[in-house]
Amino acid sequence: MSRGRGYNPRMTEPTDTSSQIVTAALDLIPVQGWSDLSLRDVAEKAGIPQDEMRRLYPCKASLLAGMAAWVEARAQETPPAFEEEDTVRDRLFELLMERLDVLADRRSAVAAILYDLRRAPVSALPAIPALLRHVGGILDQAGVSTALPVGPLRCKGLAGVWLATIAVWVDDDSPDNARTMAALDRNLRRVEPVAQMLSPLSRPGAPSAAPGGY
Repeated sequence: MSRGRGYNPRMTEPTDTSSQIVTAALDLIPVQGWSDLSLRDVAEKAGIPQDEMRRLYPCKASLLAGMAAWVEARAQETPPAFEEEDTVRDRLFELLMERLDVLADRRSAVAAILYDLRRAPVSALPAIPALLRHVGGILDQAGVSTALPVGPLRCKGLAGVWLATIAVWVDDDSPDNARTMAALDRNLRRVEPVAQMLSPLSRPGAPSAAPGGY
């Protein structure tokens, strides 16, 4: 399985201090909301000195990136066991649902973040590179090359799938996440035609996509 250009698995392994900060933030967000959340409050909740907080997370966008790293680290603790007959779409489905499982107890925090970011989307722009880096790692796990020239486009496509799916997930009150799974399957199928069109543009020697995938 190839590693995408610029992807480093170590980037998804937050330190203990980072984890304390992220979990403290996730505890506070359902109460305070994302817009009203302050780094000072998070540091106090986590029991972290203010200067250490600022060193690790100088702004709230960097805190968003830290949350993504926290999710990735936990998702990678139990890598999925793919079957030989699984398509790329099957693998991506399992990998993305695994990350939603990590967030299962944090749904209210994610809902509050999305609600506020919809009103001020520009504030999330600095966190986009981290999001693309993490979805690049997910593509790698699924056996999809993220090398140039088409790798960045694949990352953007999967990021769109993730954001569209998580918007459904925050309001999914079914016990088995049926609405979420249906939305994820639908979103993956929607991007397949474009992904398959990009395959001939892949760098020679790069892994080719399996049927039903990128």
